[in-house]
Amino acid sequence: MLGINIYWNVKKQNTVKIPCIKKVTHTLELDLEQNLDIIFANFSKQIRQQSKTAENEGITCHFHQQVDEFVGFFNDFAAKKRTDMVSLRRIKEMGENLKLSFAVHNGQILAAHSYLTDKETGMVRHQHSATKRLDENTDRNLIGRANKYLTVKNITHFKEQGFKTFDFGGYAKDTNNESLRGINNYKLLFGGTVVISINYLSFNYWLLKKISHFVGLSGIV
Repeated sequence: MLGINIYWNVKKQNTVKIPCIKKVTHTLELDLEQNLDIIFANFSKQIRQQSKTAENEGITCHFHQQVDEFVGFFNDFAAKKRTDMVSLRRIKEMGENLKLSFAVHNGQILAAHSYLTDKETGMVRHQHSATKRLDENTDRNLIGRANKYLTVKNITHFKEQGFKTFDFGGYAKDTNNESLRGINNYKLLFGGTVVISINYLSFNYWLLKKISHFVGLSGIV
């Protein structure tokens, strides 16, 4: 408990006794125990149409654990976007609970996602997402379709694996930030419900994040 830990979206509050910093946020959850036809019906028309188009264009989606490939792809995207990169060491420390997925077209990765899974609770939480949309001379519409199609295939995959809840990795409720509003609206295209998320950060984790952000090393340490 005194290590560098974070506990996302803790559900059983009455049994939790963790010497950590409690952080209350929001997230968007999709109930995977619904019939798959109902899940698909609750997708927006845009998601259904673009996913079908992506499939017809020959985009394929794959799960594999090539961590080095994922980190290289994500950090290339993060550098162009000027946002936090990910640490290869930290990604590897997540072990078998981390699942990676990729959307590929003509042998090229167009989008990649990472998820943290918890078989005991039946929850899947979206962690990272990266695409090729910031590269020069790219078809951004194709990449956008690939990214949406990848999310649809991820949802299907985790339902088939017996998971109960798909967590989209946060929801910026009541934000005035236009970028965050856009992300919120994108997530809502897949259905789901906005819920309160109770998170616990160990003191060491909280302090390390503060220091790394201050010195510009967020995501690297």
